[in-house]
Amino acid sequence: MLDSVRIPLKVLNAAQLAGIAAAAFALACLAAGLAVPDRIDPDAGGRRVLEASRSFAEAVDEALTGAVTDARNVALLLRPDDPDLTEAARADLVRDWLALNPRYRDAVLIGLDGTVRTAGEPRRLGTSVAREPWFARARNAVAVVAGPEADAAFTVALALGPPGRSDRLQLRAAPVLFEEIGARVRRALALPADLVFTVTGADGRALAGSLPPTDDPRPHAATPTRGGQDLANPGWLVTGYGPVAERTGSAPDGRVLGLGLALVLAAGALGWMLGGRAARPLARLADAPAGSEAPVSAVREIAALTGSLHDRARSADTRLARADTGLDRVRGRLHIFETMSGWTCWEIDPETRQVIWSDREEAGTPADRAADLTDLAARFEPADHALLDLTLRAALAADGPHDAVLRTRPDADGGGARVLVRFLRGTDAAGRARVHALSRALDTAADTPAGLNERRRSHVLRRVTDGIVHDFNDVLTVVLANLGVLRRRPGLDPELARLADTALAGAQRGAALTRRMLSLARGAEEGIGESDLAATVAAFLPFMQGNVLRDAPVIDRVPANLPRVLCPERILEIALLNVAFHVRDHGLHGFAVGAAEQLVGVETADDATAGAAKEPLEGPAGPGLPEGTYVHVLLASGRRQPGEPARAVGMDGIETAARLIAEAGGVWRLLSDGSEEGFLAEIWLRAAERTAPAEPAAWASALRVLLVESDSLVRASVAEALAELGHRVTQAASGEHALALLAESDAYDAMIADQSMPVMTGLQLAAAVVERHPGIRVILASPHGHLPAAGRRFLQLDKPFRQEDLMALLGPPEARAA
Repeated sequence: MLDSVRIPLKVLNAAQLAGIAAAAFALACLAAGLAVPDRIDPDAGGRRVLEASRSFAEAVDEALTGAVTDARNVALLLRPDDPDLTEAARADLVRDWLALNPRYRDAVLIGLDGTVRTAGEPRRLGTSVAREPWFARARNAVAVVAGPEADAAFTVALALGPPGRSDRLQLRAAPVLFEEIGARVRRALALPADLVFTVTGADGRALAGSLPPTDDPRPHAATPTRGGQDLANPGWLVTGYGPVAERTGSAPDGRVLGLGLALVLAAGALGWMLGGRAARPLARLADAPAGSEAPVSAVREIAALTGSLHDRARSADTRLARADTGLDRVRGRLHIFETMSGWTCWEIDPETRQVIWSDREEAGTPADRAADLTDLAARFEPADHALLDLTLRAALAADGPHDAVLRTRPDADGGGARVLVRFLRGTDAAGRARVHALSRALDTAADTPAGLNERRRSHVLRRVTDGIVHDFNDVLTVVLANLGVLRRRPGLDPELARLADTALAGAQRGAALTRRMLSLARGAEEGIGESDLAATVAAFLPFMQGNVLRDAPVIDRVPANLPRVLCPERILEIALLNVAFHVRDHGLHGFAVGAAEQLVGVETADDATAGAAKEPLEGPAGPGLPEGTYVHVLLASGRRQPGEPARAVGMDGIETAARLIAEAGGVWRLLSDGSEEGFLAEIWLRAAERTAPAEPAAWASALRVLLVESDSLVRASVAEALAELGHRVTQAASGEHALALLAESDAYDAMIADQSMPVMTGLQLAAAVVERHPGIRVILASPHGHLPAAGRRFLQLDKPFRQEDLMALLGPPEARAA
C-alpha cells in the first residue's frame, strides 16, 4: 500500500525544513523557561497540614473516650447479671441499640472464658474469642483497644467488673467512624478536599486511609494519639497529606509565539522553493513529451521491472507458505491417525531401499526421518527376513493389501513381540513406485476371541463392582454420619457410647472391604501411591484371623500416629496374606505386627525429644537405605505348639512378599523363616512427608454449605452431621436443583457434591459453579479412586467419610460453652 502513495518532493522538503525550525524554536523556549526560577505558592506549606493532623488526632481521642462511655451504657442496658433477662432478649436489645448508633458495627457480650454470650450478628453466638490477641492483653486491664478487623475500624473491650474476674463488653467500630471524623475536621477548619488523612496502628498497618509511597512529594505532618481517660495510649499515628505545592512560571509572550510561527512558515516556504527546483529535472526525465512517439523513459522501465519482480517474489512466498501449511496439516492428521488407531505408517522406496516416516521432535513439531530397509529388517528375527522380502515383492507386483506377521528380536528384558505389517503399492507425485506400510504390535491374548471376551468381561465386572461399591459406600456414609452425631452428644450413656464405638469400628472395616473390592476390579494401575499402615493393618488382621490363621491370637502394635507409607494398600495386604499362609503352614501359633517411625542417616533438632519411635537408625539395615524417614515394620509369630511336628514348607509365599515389597520401593529382611524357631521378618517402607494441618482461620465457625446429593437418605444424614458441627446447610437433590438455588443466591461458603449423580455428575456441576460462582469452595465426594483425573483440582471427600473428615475440610468449629 505504501508503494502506491506518492508525495511531491517539494512538499516533503517544505515539511522537513518547517519541522526543523519548529523543533529549534521549542528548544529555545524550553531553555529560556529553565533559566527563570519558579515561584512556590506559600499557601501550600506544612503549617496548615500540621494543624489539621492535630485536630484529627484529638477527634480520634474523643471517639475512643466516647466508645468506652458507650460500652458502659450498653452494659447497663444488657444487665449481664440479671437471670430473668434471656439471651434472646439481650440480642434484640443489642440490635435496637446498633440501629440507633450506626457508627458501631456490633456490640458483643463476652464471658470469662471468651465465649460470646450476646451479639448483634447471630452467627457469632456461641463462638469463642479466647484465641484472639486482644483477649490476652485485656485479661488484667479495665479497657483495651485493638487494631482493625475485616469489617471493623477498631474494637474497644471494657471489663464490666474487676479485670480478669468479670465479663467484658466489646464494641466494634465501623470504618465510617474515621470518615465522619475527617468530615468534621474539614468543615471546622475549611480544609480543601485534596487534604487527606491516614491513621496507622502501632504495627504500621493502616486503620484509615491508605499508606502513600515513601517518596511522596506532598507536604505532610504526623501527630500521635493520646488515648482516653480509661484507655492507655494505643500508639496510633495520624498523618495529614496536603496538596503538592504549585509551581507558577511566566507564560510565553504572544510576540514570541508570533515570531516562532513566522520562522516556521518561512522555513516551509524556503523548502517548497528548493524542492520545486530539484523536482523539475526529474519530472522531465520521467515523462515523455506530449504527442511524440518517444520510448518510455528509463525511470519508468526500472520502476515497472522492480514492481514485477516484487510481485513475483511475494506470490512465490505465498504459495510456499500455503504448501508448508498443507504439509503440516497432513502430518498432523497422520499423527492423529497413528495415536488413535495404534498403527505406525511407513513409506518404502524400492529403488533406494529407504524407509521414510514422520516423527515428532523434542519441540513437538513433525519431522521426516529415514532409515535403510536393512536396518528395519534387523529389528525382526533372522528367520522372518525372507518373509519380509517376499511380502514386499508381492506388494510391488500386485494391488491390494499384503499382510505378514513378523517377530521382533528380544529386548533387554528378554521379551519379544509379534508385529502385523500390511503393505500396499502406490506412486508418488512423479509417478515413481512406492510401498506404504502399516505396522501394529499384536497382543496374542487380547487379539484372540478369548482375549476379547476377557476384556469385555473385565469391563462389565468393573462397572458392576463400581456400582456395588457406590451403593455400599452410601450405606456406610449413612451409618458413619449418624453414629458420629450420636457419639458427639453430651451426656451419652457409657454403654451406648461403647456400642457406638464398636459400630464405628465395624463401619470402618466395611470401608476397607470396599477398597479391596476396588483394587481387585480395577487392577494395580489404579493403586494408591500412599497408604495408612495403621488403618490397613487394623482392617485386614480380623480377615486374616478368621480365614487364614484359624482363630489364632493376633496382636496389633502399629501406632495410629505414624506417617503414611509410600506403598499401595493392595501390596501391603497381599504381603501380609502371604506371610500369614507361611506361618499357618509351618504350624506356628499366633501372629503379631508392630511398627515405628525411624530416621536413617539424618539427625534433626527434634531427635532429642522425638522419643523411641523416631530415632536415628543403628543396625545392619542402615547402610543399605538412602537417607530419610522410614516406617520400620516387624512381622513375628509365636512358637510351634507342643507336640506339633515340624513341616517341610516351601518359601514361595515369603519370596512373593519380598518381591512385592521391593516393587513398592521398600526393603524386606527375613530374620527367621520359622523352621526352627518362630517366624521373624522386618520391612522398611519409605515414609511420606507429613502435611501440616490446615489453618481453619480462613473459615468461620458457622459456614453456609450447599449439599448436593441424589440419595435422600445419604443427604439427610450428612446434613444432620453438618448441622451438628454448627454449619448452616441447604440441600439440593440434583445438579440442576443446585444451579437453581445458586441463581437465587450465591451466598454459600462451600459446596459438597456427590460425583455419581444421574444426568449431571458432581464434576460437571463443579465446572459450572467454578465458572459462575468462583468464590465458593467446591468439594467432590466419591469412593476412593472413582474421581476422574480432571476432578483432582478440587477438594476430595472419600466415601464413606466420618464427621472428622468433614471437620478437616470445612474447619473445626470454635469451642463452645458446655
